[in-house]
Amino acid sequence: MQAVSEDPAIEVASVHWERVQLIVQARTTTSVPIDPARLRLVPDGGGEPMVPTRATVDGDRLTIRFNVLVGPGLQPLAPGRWTLDVPVAAAPKLAAAGSAGVGTFTLERGTERVTPRIDARAHRLTLDVAFDESVRARPRRDSLSARIRRAVFRGIVALSRLVRRGGRHRVLFASRLISEMSGNLKVVHERMVERGLDRDHDLVIMLKPGLTERWRFLDRFRLARVLASADVIVLDDSFLPLTWVTLSPAVRIIQLWHAAGAFKTVGYSRAGLPDPNVRAHKSYTAAIVSSEFDVPFYAEAFGIPEERVIPTGIPRMDRFFDEKARARGLAAARVAFPETEGRMTILFAPTYRGDTIREASYDFEQLDYAALHALCVERDAVVIIRMHPFVLEPLHIPEPFRDRLVDGSGDEVDVNDLLFAVDLLITDYSSIVFEYSTLRRPMLFFAYDLDDYVATRDFYVPFETFVPGRIVRTFPEMLDAIRRDDYEAGKVVDFAARHFAHLDAGSTDRVIDQLILGSVVPAR
Repeated sequence: MQAVSEDPAIEVASVHWERVQLIVQARTTTSVPIDPARLRLVPDGGGEPMVPTRATVDGDRLTIRFNVLVGPGLQPLAPGRWTLDVPVAAAPKLAAAGSAGVGTFTLERGTERVTPRIDARAHRLTLDVAFDESVRARPRRDSLSARIRRAVFRGIVALSRLVRRGGRHRVLFASRLISEMSGNLKVVHERMVERGLDRDHDLVIMLKPGLTERWRFLDRFRLARVLASADVIVLDDSFLPLTWVTLSPAVRIIQLWHAAGAFKTVGYSRAGLPDPNVRAHKSYTAAIVSSEFDVPFYAEAFGIPEERVIPTGIPRMDRFFDEKARARGLAAARVAFPETEGRMTILFAPTYRGDTIREASYDFEQLDYAALHALCVERDAVVIIRMHPFVLEPLHIPEPFRDRLVDGSGDEVDVNDLLFAVDLLITDYSSIVFEYSTLRRPMLFFAYDLDDYVATRDFYVPFETFVPGRIVRTFPEMLDAIRRDDYEAGKVVDFAARHFAHLDAGSTDRVIDQLILGSVVPAR
């Protein structure tokens, strides 16, 4: 007698939201295996289905993630009903399992509301999507002059394409953050020149005139000309001019994000607080990360498929795995800060507060210079205080304390070189934690405003379980931890292993060979 065939089916255990991602946890209920790569959300009205952002199987356990802001065409799911194309088996707690609540995402064009439900009668998981254009996030009201400037910019790009001549490939290094080459852009550019690739490629640099300055007319004119002729565009942050024009799909746009790992939420992960620059993220052909662990977070932040996020490693991190480079960096740090020689060296390097560069600040009232100086005398230590470069308010260290408390916020030495001279890092929510972890040295996390920061910014992984060191909430608590060498330093090794797939000095060459010269990533 022939056995009756079974259709694949699942029993849903839970449905919940993680930022913009809907997470479905289930188990298979039939002997027929389910290929997670073939699962789909299908629109009831017809059209292109949505594949899972990621789906994994562990025995009979199934975890499916849908980033609802990266549907077909990398756009938010279209309004209407979407249905998971696999039956959901009846279960006593079926309704409770599907009660994930409404996901509300206030975007630049309007507010999207996604309501997941389990239809017990039809045995299906559905998503009801509604879009309200009357409620928008931070409506942008461009002036007439701004609209004219962009129209002129698009016109220059179009004309430049018409008169473009053949010849060498052109690689554009561009940034809206820096006025001098630094970070990943500088490392990759210098390595290409060192390898002689500038003989076969035009390497063009376009940087912002200053941190708070706007592009001048001649800068915009030159940028438009270069964008029209670039074969590869290499960035280190969001780049709004990409939203003003439509580039050929053959142009590679490579994001060498300035941070070494995913920590606090950015980009599309902060749906509800979108920045106009966020729209540029979806144009990336590839973005780099330091390990597979960070791939889902960067893909979510940029609103791109996970296969476009490549764990090449971070170019500016190569020096951390090169003994000669480390020795040069340490020597540079000693020259810049001679008071560190022979003393315990503590670096205090917090990040900024505020949503934009113009709002960037830090609460200097949290710092007790007298108590910190007394501890330095007690431990024969020196503290270098280095504010984030966005914080323009200067430090005011009282003169009597400057023999032990040093303002390191200038450009005397690259912060990555400075780390080689540091015995203890004190930070909060800064991505400097990634770089420093490779040195296997202790850290403290002075998070006096953690609750507020979580409420306004949040993290990809809960702060308390993420950071590789002790968290202190008050300045006296921080001083006490230093006095007792209480850092929970055992967490550092595991942290570094999790966040760095390549503990070598080859990240720069991988970026050049795989992404700039190679073709390992899908076209846009």
